[in-house]
Amino acid sequence: MDFSWLSDIFNAVLKFIPRPIIVRATHGGVKWRFGKFVKELKPGWHWIWPLTTDHEIIVTARQTNHQPGQALSTKDKKQIVVSALVVFSVKDILRAIGELNWDVGTTVNDISQAAIVDVVTKWNLDELLENVSGKVKDQLTEEVRKQLRQFGVYVHKVALTELAPCRVFKLVGQNGTAPTFNIEGV
Repeated sequence: MDFSWLSDIFNAVLKFIPRPIIVRATHGGVKWRFGKFVKELKPGWHWIWPLTTDHEIIVTARQTNHQPGQALSTKDKKQIVVSALVVFSVKDILRAIGELNWDVGTTVNDISQAAIVDVVTKWNLDELLENVSGKVKDQLTEEVRKQLRQFGVYVHKVALTELAPCRVFKLVGQNGTAPTFNIEGV
């Protein structure tokens, strides 16, 4: 005899019973009552009514995010590959996931990569190499910090972890022929 209907009834009844949730000291959360009334969940013990309330909890403590390599051109038209490390924390959970944004990790990635392009492409290669741990790092940090502030994210530091000259390869093929590699600048 199939009693799966009993499980369905039990789960439906549970929606009317409040549930406790615990937000860790290194996390923060948001709850939406009826999908629109937003409230911050600070670290501690909270009650959620599953029938009327949805919630999300994320890490707010210091985190690092390694940005993958990007092929760029410097101000003096030299081809380089750069990758960076972004150190950040969530300072305003409502801006980070409650009202303006949903996925903090993706937002940090996208905005950081765009800011890295903006800053690095304004330098000549020689100047970039001379100032990578000084002025470049400061400019990167300030630019990423400025752009992520509106999403409740505080950027502690941005630093290049890789910087290397490179060559760009393009696939060339026409009318169904097999592509071949052409090396730019050669």
